Amino acid sequence: MVDVCLILEGTYPYVVGGVSKWTHALVKNLSEIEFSIVHLHSGEERKIKFEVPENVKSIVEIDVRNGFGFRFDFRDLIDVVPEAKVYHSLSTGFAGLLGLQVKSVKNKPLVLTEHGLYWKEIEFGVDEVECGFKIFKNLREKEKVCVERRRYLEIFKEIAKKCYLGADVVTTVCRYNLEQQLSLISNGKNSTDLNLKFRVIENFVEPEFFGTVVRKVRSEKVISFIGRVVPIKDVKTFIRAMPLILDGIGDVKFLIVGDLMQDPEYVDECFELVRELGLVGKVKFTGEANAVDYLKISDVLVLPSVSEGQPFVVLEAMASGVPVVATCVGGVPELIDESGFECGLLFDVGDYVKLAENVLKILSDESLSERLAENGIKKARRFTVERFINGYAEIYRRFI
Repeated sequence: MVDVCLILEGTYPYVVGGVSKWTHALVKNLSEIEFSIVHLHSGEERKIKFEVPENVKSIVEIDVRNGFGFRFDFRDLIDVVPEAKVYHSLSTGFAGLLGLQVKSVKNKPLVLTEHGLYWKEIEFGVDEVECGFKIFKNLREKEKVCVERRRYLEIFKEIAKKCYLGADVVTTVCRYNLEQQLSLISNGKNSTDLNLKFRVIENFVEPEFFGTVVRKVRSEKVISFIGRVVPIKDVKTFIRAMPLILDGIGDVKFLIVGDLMQDPEYVDECFELVRELGLVGKVKFTGEANAVDYLKISDVLVLPSVSEGQPFVVLEAMASGVPVVATCVGGVPELIDESGFECGLLFDVGDYVKLAENVLKILSDESLSERLAENGIKKARRFTVERFINGYAEIYRRFI
């Protein structure tokens, strides 16, 4: 029997991204705790992209498909789930549902952690759930969007409610998420009782991002997006803003840094948009790469996501002294728009005109750029790995 069994979807150790970064840091830094991992997937083949620590004793794969669509009952697979003293689900979707069913059958405590809010992302119009299973597989299915999305939204909202109420501890990464969680279940409930098991444990910045950026004075400016090139990141809005930025400052290069293999169809659409807008030669798609290497040469980081929790890349840009232009979603305003610690500018989802205006405002005002950079470095120092690890070590000690 291991100490903790992590239940997650389509992420660690196969995909580079925020949840995987979080999971790797957790298991690596809690080396005295033995972990197992249950990885839920939708049939895709993936290679391990992390050096999994020795204290991870097993990785069990479970397919969320049942031949007709989603599997919502995992009770016939409970026996393949490793025995553990505590189970820890990293979303309220299939991972949360399996966690609840394991808790019921095995009578063990359940911890739930949310980064992005599963049900909110479906509400916002995301076509792909966290494990990579597409709700709408083609244009014809998208035409039924209103009926289908309502159906899936209600299903996943109900799962989320059950997870929030059934878990022994619920954590998330930002105040926005906490407010959304409580709003879903607080009707008729004692808010004091609920708050006892809900808490925010924020993400962290790795030390390598501090003190490494020494920018050379150069005429060419570099504007970067760093993240997965998938619809939820809305890279197309960044691309649509590029001609407007070029009109304002001609000597500029755009970087799109991130995995190009998670959604090849969307990546092809981004390539086509670049061609349509006459941007060939001005935009570089790097593929998967180390964020710190590209933050070193960036003047502004752009994050146009439809939904976020507390994005690591924003914290990393702050620590690197790179001003941020990002959408006003999730916990992003808490990071970059705190009074006295502003380290970036916000825009609404899809508003590429405002995105361009914000980038030009930063690039044309050196004192503003310096102030945003300095504030970011100061604020990022709060987000230590130690604080993150201590938060979860304390929770685990209650059950191990």
